[in-house]
Amino acid sequence: MAQKEISRKAFLKGMAAVGATSAAVSALAGCAQKPAAESSIPAKWDRETEVLIIGTGFAGLAAAIEAQNAGSQVLVLEKMEVPGGNSAINGGVYAAWDSRIRRKFPDLPPDSADIMMEDMLKAGQRLNWPALVKKVATECVDGIEWLLDLGTPFQEKIVQAGGHSRPRTHTTVNASGSDAIKAMLKKAEEMKIEILYEHKVTRLIREGCGTGRVLGVEVETGGQKKYFKAKKAVVIATGGFCRNVELRTKFVPWLTAEFPSTNHPGATGEVMVEAMRIGAAATQLDWIQLYPFADPETGILDRPAVIPFNAPAYCIYVAKNGKRFVNELADRKVCADAQLFGVKEKPTFTIFDDSKVDEFFNRDHIEDGVKKGRIIRADTLEELAQKAGIDAAALKETVAKYNEMVDKGVDEEFGKPSMKAKIEKPPFYAIPQWPSVHHCMGGLQITDKAQVLDLDGNVIPGLYAAGEVTGGVHGAVRLGSCAFADCIVMGRTAGKNAAAEAPAA
Repeated sequence: MAQKEISRKAFLKGMAAVGATSAAVSALAGCAQKPAAESSIPAKWDRETEVLIIGTGFAGLAAAIEAQNAGSQVLVLEKMEVPGGNSAINGGVYAAWDSRIRRKFPDLPPDSADIMMEDMLKAGQRLNWPALVKKVATECVDGIEWLLDLGTPFQEKIVQAGGHSRPRTHTTVNASGSDAIKAMLKKAEEMKIEILYEHKVTRLIREGCGTGRVLGVEVETGGQKKYFKAKKAVVIATGGFCRNVELRTKFVPWLTAEFPSTNHPGATGEVMVEAMRIGAAATQLDWIQLYPFADPETGILDRPAVIPFNAPAYCIYVAKNGKRFVNELADRKVCADAQLFGVKEKPTFTIFDDSKVDEFFNRDHIEDGVKKGRIIRADTLEELAQKAGIDAAALKETVAKYNEMVDKGVDEEFGKPSMKAKIEKPPFYAIPQWPSVHHCMGGLQITDKAQVLDLDGNVIPGLYAAGEVTGGVHGAVRLGSCAFADCIVMGRTAGKNAAAEAPAA
């Protein structure tokens, strides 16, 4: 937002969307409200496969690889021209309490699935579905080992990210999810898994009217409608709906178009809505996360925007007045709320020095950010403040006080539990940041086997879902780096279980 605070006009505009909610509920109520032609089973299928997967992000590709590994014929549909979706542009951060990389750092505090689960539940305000949290926390280690075996390159460092009580966040070499997407696409190509691009799913086809098995999908491609049959199951891995302003404001009225999004243009949620039309239940759709550290000019999650997430134990976050405004190790909602409703003026800044850069990020990437003007660097705090537009005297006072607290080992201002370094060795760095709409915690209700549930809590035969299109894993707040783990764990689960389905008659 360019203005200092959310405008009254924007708020009222958002509140007006509440009036559309009843219409939205009506539209999602079930296929009985659709014309018969839209609910019918096609007389002829254009293609048949055993497991049909919608989406080529982390969850979709993981499902595809595991389903074919299990002996099923797989076909993947992608509505965009290129693969990866949000996964390809995320920060490449994966939470795992153990790994072959983490074991190289024996001095790190002990961690476990139970500790990670408790961190996720605490951040999620206990709104998480415990069985799903347990599943992700338990199997995230197998997930990262699987990624490493596929050739996904990870940095040889482990960081403690906001909201986590332990260092457990792993970052890919290029601080980008594209590192994993490339590795999974290479594996899919080796396995001869077919991926069809520019194939947009417009309808899920189910026997009966909200009672029978999901048989396949209707697709728009090249100006034509085609019908694809799934003899075993359909797996939905289409991501969230952060780029669909009309839909997101039905659930969070103040997240109007004034707020940019980190998401790719295809994150619009129409397959989730279609699943609801055929009887799928959803949960927690009004919990939508903002990423506090996005580029304040564009709202994107570029590589410099990953640094504040990786560096909270080594940095401070300050406003233009030069003062800290939050515990840097707090979760994303706390940080974003402190900016939007406390600071009220963009941008804020991540401030750190040169002393421990190698412990939390790739130095070459920081150099690249400086060259591009996205990261500000200076030899003194006064010069840094002048370049960034920060109150210089206040910044010097803030840093001096912070350094004293590092010596004491106690953050007397905000209670940050880990302060690993003073800010005193030049050069000094500042990264501008501001919240941008980032992640939908809510989505389709699923079991820990990735089966989609209906409104009565029954499994919808032949329908699975994984990743951001689902709800319940993260509750009110998703801890950073847990989405990657969620997608891999539940994507692999969906693929394996879809492949184990008995073929439809």
